[in-house]
Amino acid sequence: MIIWKDILKPIDVMVDTESTLEAVIQLLTARKADAAFVEREGTIIGYCTVQHIMEQLAQSEGLHEPISYKDDILRVPQLSAVEFSHNISMIIGENLDREVMGYITVKEAKSKINELKLTHLNQLLHGSGVGIVRTNIHYEIEFINETAENILGIPSSFLLFRNYKALLTVDKDLERVMKGETLVSLNSSINFKQMSGNFYPLRINGKITGLVHMFFLREVFEEAVQELDFVRNLYSDLQAVYASSQEQILVIDENGKIIRVAGLFLSNFWKVDKPEKIIGKYISEFTEKNRFQPDVFNLCIQQKKKVTALQEASGGRRVWSVATPVYHEGKLEKVVILSRDISHNREERSSSKSAEAADITDKLASIHIRGKKLVYRSQKIENLRAELQRVAQLNSTVLLEGESGVGKEIFAHKIHSESARKEQAFIRVNCGAIPEQLIESELFGYEKGAFTGADRNGKAGLFEIAHNGTIFLDEIGELPLTMQVKLLRVLQEREITRVGGTRTIAVDVRVITATNKNLQQMVEEGVFREDLYYRLNVIPFEIPPLRERKEDIFPLAIFFLEQFKQMYEIKKSFTPEAIEVLETYDWPGNVRELQNIIERLIVLSKDEWIHRENVITSLYGDRQKREKPPFVFEIMPLKEAVEQLENQLIIRGMQKYGTAAKLSEVLGVSPATISRRMKKLKE
Repeated sequence: MIIWKDILKPIDVMVDTESTLEAVIQLLTARKADAAFVEREGTIIGYCTVQHIMEQLAQSEGLHEPISYKDDILRVPQLSAVEFSHNISMIIGENLDREVMGYITVKEAKSKINELKLTHLNQLLHGSGVGIVRTNIHYEIEFINETAENILGIPSSFLLFRNYKALLTVDKDLERVMKGETLVSLNSSINFKQMSGNFYPLRINGKITGLVHMFFLREVFEEAVQELDFVRNLYSDLQAVYASSQEQILVIDENGKIIRVAGLFLSNFWKVDKPEKIIGKYISEFTEKNRFQPDVFNLCIQQKKKVTALQEASGGRRVWSVATPVYHEGKLEKVVILSRDISHNREERSSSKSAEAADITDKLASIHIRGKKLVYRSQKIENLRAELQRVAQLNSTVLLEGESGVGKEIFAHKIHSESARKEQAFIRVNCGAIPEQLIESELFGYEKGAFTGADRNGKAGLFEIAHNGTIFLDEIGELPLTMQVKLLRVLQEREITRVGGTRTIAVDVRVITATNKNLQQMVEEGVFREDLYYRLNVIPFEIPPLRERKEDIFPLAIFFLEQFKQMYEIKKSFTPEAIEVLETYDWPGNVRELQNIIERLIVLSKDEWIHRENVITSLYGDRQKREKPPFVFEIMPLKEAVEQLENQLIIRGMQKYGTAAKLSEVLGVSPATISRRMKKLKE
């Protein structure tokens, strides 16, 4: 916007109504002014320009006549925008105190405005880095801006009125432009400068009078394209990162309109196949139709803080969501909701194997087995579950191997529930928990009077009770050698003899065993019978530890969280940062340790939210209680000093970075090393 102050000129000549032509001419000449203003009692009442004075001289009889003046004057605030009125030739600008600050004729004002607009346009074009060349119908250059001069390295004085078509090397015929066609993104060159730009026909009053070439250096264009490619690739990379995190990221504005969706789109939850179908819609459209409940967005708005909720949708879908409000200068700007699917639909999984393979990475599988629940989302457990399902149809003996706490009993339940014996008994026996002198009578039963205290009617053993069903022998490596011989006979002959009895009893039992020991090594050491090992090792399965299936940590944590919330009637939730710490821990105690940690966090955390610091303290202990004075203050063996320094670095690093994964990058070691060292410090 142009204001009057930008174009006003100072008033140099003031005269009164009695001034003569001679006096006014002398003043105008002396001060090199083009107008004199007439005042009466300190107020301007008119003006006379040099042209007006010359016209008066031509009609007067002498220079001593008083001047005549014109009074078509418009007074304007000097800070107001320039605009014109009819029948006015002179403009006088005033300040806020109504003092005269300058003048300009309307004709001069219009010329000045055009000049300023042209200057601004040239500055804009020059600042944008765009070169402009205009020619006439004969291709003679009539205008070239400063940027074009700089790009071409040739001054306008040399280029003006030269034939642009002759100077320019271009791939297409410029005659097409003179016929009205626009050529876009055309490469050209002049003076060894490579350019890219557009050619436009120049029309005046509907007639083509020349062309306009707008261009820039091709290398600048290529740099811009590279930057766009970088941004596009960065966006693509971020989308891939979001998708691999198995989380849906939903951004909703303060009015409830969905403005962005990133990451893994939960199509089964929304009941639409593409995120584009929910963008631009209001979240209330879905909650009011009971598409899913509760409305975590409204909960976040009402409570004005981060909230978490398990949302349930039609079809049995369950989603764990964390809604975080985003404020700018105290005003709610948007709400960001992170969601993970923690539901499972058996019908979906059985409908198509190809769909199963594509879908396994983005949903939680949960299988109910007589009160037991196999909770997972990792591909490793999915593959294992599929193999167990095939084996379950047969009666082969199964050996489950794996570290303590991986959940071998749950997998044994899975085999039983998928077999033809699922309606019969499932008997679990912990071989390490039964005293050696009682284990035979517990497994095979006893007849009356077999030993002191034996029931007069005798008692059936666990193998008899499990007839037509499944018996699960946990911790089989703890079985005494004397019992190993008798168990081998049962497996071979499919019959048992009670303690103190002589009659054999046929049993039809599916045998599943489990151990956290290396049975093959025990065979080599002579503490486990080789023939029994081969009898048990018919169908072996290795249950992977939790650290090798990190994807299962989150669904297991949520599963245990919900269990303990109901058990203790406490409302607690994890922050995403807390989940991150759980997912980066090494879990030497596997699922059992995770379950214990979740219970501890539920019971001991004071706030509604379980934060990252709570998890770190539960996993690694209190740093202040463990930390010793810096070793440099006392003399000690070098090995011990180095170990103490490493311990302090790890402890302080965990306090700062929160996860073993991040700290491992800083210290240059593996996350497993960090977890092992923290576990050792905790002991």
